[in-house]
Amino acid sequence: MPAAGERSAARREATGRRLARFAALRGRAARPGEFWDVVAVTAADAEQALAYRQQLAEKLSRRELPLGVRYHVFVDPPGPKIGNGGSTLHVLRCLEDLYGDKWTSFIVLLIHSGGYSQRLPNASALGKIFTALPFGDPIYQMLELKLAMYIDFPSHMKPGILVTCSDDIELYSTGVTETIAFDKPGFTALAHPSDLTVGTTHGVFVLDPSSFSGRGGLEYTSCHHFLHKPDIETMRQCGAVCVRGNCSQPSSSGDHNDSEMDSECVYTDSIFYIDHSIAKQLLTFYKQMGTLCCEIDAYGDFLQALGPGATQDYTKNTSNVTTEESQLVEVRQKLYSLLKGTALNVIVLNNSKFYHIGTTQEYLFHFTSDSKLKFELDLLSVAFSISSDKAKTLDQSTSIIQSILEPGCFVGPGSVIEYSRIGPEVSVGKSSIISGSYINLKVDIPSNCFLSSLSVKINNQVKYCAAVMPVQPWTAQRC
Repeated sequence: MPAAGERSAARREATGRRLARFAALRGRAARPGEFWDVVAVTAADAEQALAYRQQLAEKLSRRELPLGVRYHVFVDPPGPKIGNGGSTLHVLRCLEDLYGDKWTSFIVLLIHSGGYSQRLPNASALGKIFTALPFGDPIYQMLELKLAMYIDFPSHMKPGILVTCSDDIELYSTGVTETIAFDKPGFTALAHPSDLTVGTTHGVFVLDPSSFSGRGGLEYTSCHHFLHKPDIETMRQCGAVCVRGNCSQPSSSGDHNDSEMDSECVYTDSIFYIDHSIAKQLLTFYKQMGTLCCEIDAYGDFLQALGPGATQDYTKNTSNVTTEESQLVEVRQKLYSLLKGTALNVIVLNNSKFYHIGTTQEYLFHFTSDSKLKFELDLLSVAFSISSDKAKTLDQSTSIIQSILEPGCFVGPGSVIEYSRIGPEVSVGKSSIISGSYINLKVDIPSNCFLSSLSVKINNQVKYCAAVMPVQPWTAQRC
C-alpha cells in the first residue's frame, strides 16, 4: 500500500489532469457525449433562483463554462421545506415539464444548492455553489470545480441523474486503465475510505467483505445495506468497519491511529447516480404524493431503502431530523416500499478523499492551513488579486481571493480575504474572514472575526449593510 504522501500526490496529479481537461472545454461547445446534457442547480426560493440565473448567464457570457449545455436553475415549490430529496423529485418533474419524454435520454448533473449557507455566511448571498476558491484566472468557484472533477463521468454514463451537493469536494486517483462507469440499473454511489468519526456524520456502506480488497484504484461491488449517520457501535455491529489497506477483513479492534495508513476505516458516501428507470418511478411517486409537507433526505431516505439487507426500521427513526413533520414517517414508508429490492451498486475509490467546506471552520482550515486539500488542489495564497509588496502578511497561510491589498495593510495568518479592498491603515487579525468589503479607515479588525458587506436595494435606492460576528459559533457538521 503506498504511503499517505504518495497517495495524496497521486490525487494531486489526477486532479490537475481533470482541471486541464475542463479548462480546454471552457468557452467551446462540447461534442455529443463529451459533457452533461443538463446541469441543474436547485434554489430555495425565487429570489435565490434569480441570483443563480444571473450568475450563470454572466459566466456563459464570459465563456467560463462549456457551451451547448442546458443549464437550469430549478426553485423548490413554495410552502414547507422539502429537503434535498424532495428537491430531487421536483427537479425530475421540472425536466419532464420542459422536455417531455425526451428527458429520459439525458445525462443530468443535479447540484443541490438550495440552502442559505447559515454556517458559512459569506456564501449566503451568492450561494454555496458560487463560493470563490483560491485558484484560477479568473478564479474558480465551486460550480467550475464540480464540473471539472466530474469531467470524466458523462462519457461513461448511461442516461440518468448524478446527484451531488454544492459544498463538498471529492478528489481521487485511479489506475491508468481504470474507468468510473455509471452504467448499471438502480443506484450507483461512490464510496470513500474514511475515519470512523467521519462516518458518524455521513452515510456508511455495509459492503460484502469478500467482494473487494481495499487495494488498487477502484473496485466495483454492491452494498448489503446503507447506514445513515450511525454511531461507531452500530458500524461495528453491522460489519461496516474495516482495516484500511486490508478491507476484506472486518475489524473489531479500536486500537488504531488516525492516519490514511494502517487504521480502521469505513466507506462513506458522497455523490450517487440514479438510472432513468428508477428516476421515472420516483417521478411517478412524486406525482401521486401531490404536495410534500416534509423534508426528505436524498441520502438517508433514498439510500437506506436499498440493498438486500435494508429494513424499514429507519423510517421511524427521527434522531437525525431537524424538524419532525407528521407526514415524514408515512413518506419514508412509501419510499421504502417503492425502492425495496433495488440495487445499490458501489464504486469503491480506494485512493480518494471527501472534503467539506460548508462551515467557517472548515473553510478557514482548508484554505489557510497546510491541509491536504490545499496541496491536492494547488490552492494559492494570493489568487486573482493585487497585493503590494508593502502589504504586510506574516506568512503564506493567508488566502487572498479577488481582492486588493494596499501598501501598509496587515493581514494576520490563517485569514481569508475575498472580494474586498483593504486600505493601508487596516490590520486584520488571525483566522478572520473578510468578504465583500472596502475598508479604508485606520482600524484593527480582531482575530477570529467574520466581516461581510452587501449592497441592498431599499425603495429603489442602493444601500449597504455589514455583518460582524465571531467566526467560532459555526462548527464543522455536515449539511
